Amino acid sequence: MEKFKVLITDHIAEEGVKILLDSGNIEVEEKPGISHDELKKIIGDYDAIITRSGTTVTADLLENPGKLKIIGRAGVGLDNVDIEAASKKGIIVMNAPTGNTLAATELTMGMMLAAARKIPAANNSLKNGEWNRKKFMGIQLFNKTLGIVGLGRIGSNVAIRAKSFGMKIVAYDPYIKKSKADSLGVTLFEKLEDLLKISDIITFHTPLTKETKNMITKKQIEMMKDGVILVNCARGGIINEDDLYEALKSGKVFTAAIDVFEKEPPKGNKLLELDNLFVTPHIGANTEEGQKGVAVIIAEQIVNALQGKSYMNAVNIPFMKSQLPLDLQIYFELIEKIGKLAAQTIKGRPDEIKITLVGEKFEEDICERTFDTPFSYQPFTIAAIKGFLEVSMQETVSYINAPYFAKDRSINVVESKREVYDKYNDLLVFEVVTDKEKRVIAGTVFNDNEGRIVLFDDFRLDIIPKGTFIYFRNYDRPGVIGKVGTILGSNNINIAGFELARQSGGEALAFVSVDNQITEEVLNEIKKIDGMIEANVVEI
Repeated sequence: MEKFKVLITDHIAEEGVKILLDSGNIEVEEKPGISHDELKKIIGDYDAIITRSGTTVTADLLENPGKLKIIGRAGVGLDNVDIEAASKKGIIVMNAPTGNTLAATELTMGMMLAAARKIPAANNSLKNGEWNRKKFMGIQLFNKTLGIVGLGRIGSNVAIRAKSFGMKIVAYDPYIKKSKADSLGVTLFEKLEDLLKISDIITFHTPLTKETKNMITKKQIEMMKDGVILVNCARGGIINEDDLYEALKSGKVFTAAIDVFEKEPPKGNKLLELDNLFVTPHIGANTEEGQKGVAVIIAEQIVNALQGKSYMNAVNIPFMKSQLPLDLQIYFELIEKIGKLAAQTIKGRPDEIKITLVGEKFEEDICERTFDTPFSYQPFTIAAIKGFLEVSMQETVSYINAPYFAKDRSINVVESKREVYDKYNDLLVFEVVTDKEKRVIAGTVFNDNEGRIVLFDDFRLDIIPKGTFIYFRNYDRPGVIGKVGTILGSNNINIAGFELARQSGGEALAFVSVDNQITEEVLNEIKKIDGMIEANVVEI
C-alpha cells in the first residue's frame, strides 16, 4: 500500500488526527505556528497539508510544491488560500463547509435571545453594581414573526429551532423551492420587501455576493416595523453599517446582534459605541463540537482523496480545463459564462437545467477519457452548473461541489447530444426551466477562436460574453433604443458595443456593452422608458 505524509500547520481536533492515523497508510506531522519561510522549505515533502486561519498559503509558497497534492482547510473560509495558484500546480483545495452548521445555528439563536432580552447589557450593569430592572425591558419570542433571509443549511436549522419557541416563520430565498419551505412549515416570499414589512425579528444566512452586499440599507430599514430586531451571523457587508448605526440610534431598530463586520477586527467602528448593539468576534464556528466536525470532515476527505476514493468538498478541479484539447477549452469557458448569463436574466426558482452538446466535436465522452467527475457529468455540464449557481453562491460553489449543490436544491440536471441544432453544427445549448419561465441560451466558437453567444431564446445574436452589459427586452417600436442611448450619454456612460435582435412577434432584445458601472438609478430610468418590458445589468 502506498504511503502518504500529511502536515498539520494549525491546531485541529484530535478526532481528525485520529482518522488520518487510523487510515493505515498516512503519516502525520503536526507543526502549529510554523513560519512561512520554514513551511516553504518543507511543503514539497508532504502529500497534503491541513490548515485553519493561522496559515496563509500564498502563490510563492507553492512555487516548488514537490509531491503536494491537497490543501485542506478545516473550516469554511478560504481567504487564506491562493486557490488559483494551487489549481495551476494541480493541487486540490478542499474545505469543510458543513461541519459547523449547528454551531452557527445555535449562535444565531443565542444572539436572538440576547438581543430580545438585552442580556449582555443586563449582565454588565449588574456586575457594575447596579440593580435597574426597568432599564432592561425586552420582548419575548413567542408569537413573534421571524424573517429568515437565506433558507439554506443554517437558515433551515434556525427555522426548526425558532418554531419550538412558538414563532411564526417566514423566509426569502429566491433559489430555494417552495416545497422545501413547506416541509419546514415556513412561508416563502417572492420579494424581500414582503418579509421586511411583517417581521418582528430578521436574521440573515446568505453568502456575501454582488447580490447580497448592502442588501439592507436605509431604504430597506424604512420598510421594517418600528422596533425590529436584526441578527447577522452570516457575513459582514450584508447590512450597511452606517445605515444600521443611524437606525439603532433613532430606535427604528430596537436592538441588533452582530457576529460579523465589513472589516475585521472592527477597530474604531462607531457601531461599538451603541448600547443597543450586541456583538461577538466572529465566533459562529467556535464550539468544541463544531471544531471537531470540521476536523473530521477534512480528515475523511483527505484520506479518501489520497486513497483514490470519491470526495465532495473540493473547491477546484486542477487541470479540468487544461486536460481538454485547446479548442474545447474555449467551449468550457463559454458554457460557464452562459450559465452566469442565464442566472442573471431568468426569473423564478430553477427546476431543471439541460445541457445539449451539438455536433461531432462532442461525440466522444470526454470525461471518461480524461478524468472522473461527480455524477459522471461531462465537464461542460459541470462548468455550466457552476456558472449558473455562482451568481448566488460565489463564496462556496466550485467545479467539484456544483452538482451536489444542484442536487441539494432539487434541480434536475439533464445531458443530451444532437447532431445539429438550428443551423449550427458545433454548439453548446443551455436550457433552464424555473417555476416562472424557460430560458435557452446557446454558444459556439468561430474561426477567430472567440466564444460567442448566438441564440437567446428565439433571438439570433452575436455576442462575445465579456464585461458589463445592459440587457433589455422591449416592444419593437421607434425611439426605444435612442432613449436608452440618451440616458447612458447623459450619465457619461460610454457604449462599447451594441447587439440588437428582433422577432416577428413584435419584440426586440438588446445587449449593450458599456465601459462604466451602471447605477441603480440609471437602470431604473431605462426601465421607465415607454415600451420597455425588462432591463437588467449583466456582469460576465
